[in-house]
Amino acid sequence: MQLTDHQTMTLGALVINEMRLMYGTKFGQQWQGLTARELKDSWDQKLSGLTEREVRTGLTACLTRDWPPSLPEFLRLCRPWMNPEVAYHEAVVGMASRRRGDMGTWSHPAIYWAAVHAGSHDLLNSSYSVMKTRWERAFGDELAKGQWHGIPEVREALPAPGQTQATREEAAAALKAMGADKVLEPKRSRDPRSWAKKILDEQERKGGRRYAFATLTMAKRALGLELNPGEA
Repeated sequence: MQLTDHQTMTLGALVINEMRLMYGTKFGQQWQGLTARELKDSWDQKLSGLTEREVRTGLTACLTRDWPPSLPEFLRLCRPWMNPEVAYHEAVVGMASRRRGDMGTWSHPAIYWAAVHAGSHDLLNSSYSVMKTRWERAFGDELAKGQWHGIPEVREALPAPGQTQATREEAAAALKAMGADKVLEPKRSRDPRSWAKKILDEQERKGGRRYAFATLTMAKRALGLELNPGEA
């Protein structure tokens, strides 16, 4: 890949030049035995697929290091979001932004879709230590896909609780038609969305009742939760 501002300089050449400026002979000693051409070709090959912006992110991170990073270390510096914990905290901030009606800032679509699959409700109400295993599995699965859908626009926010009486009445009629009206029978709640919470809690409970796809989608919409692909 060619740089935008130096037509004859590749990303590998850029990194080598900057590393020599930052580390002097330390960098050269690290790559003893390779000719200048072999060194450049090696870096060009490994940096294939990265953008100039990502490479410069890695170079900036090197300013805090006393010794030059190995090539694998440098690749991780270029894409800090690939660290599961870093990605997790970005997902939490991003999902909180979407709750407020903003798109959020996402380094990569895989982080967004991992957040959707891990469950935005739990993501926003749990610590990393609690979510670690589930998050790492969801994030790893997304990265393995190699291609991703774009991040969807934020849907219009649902009416605040209590602002409409039709919501519960319409939901009751729809749930009755789906055979899921029993969830509304326990003692009445002041929260007009309690029916949706009960459906999702029951669905998640081991040995609990399993509801129809349309029922689960309606419950998620009522709670303002992110929908999985195919549910929108």
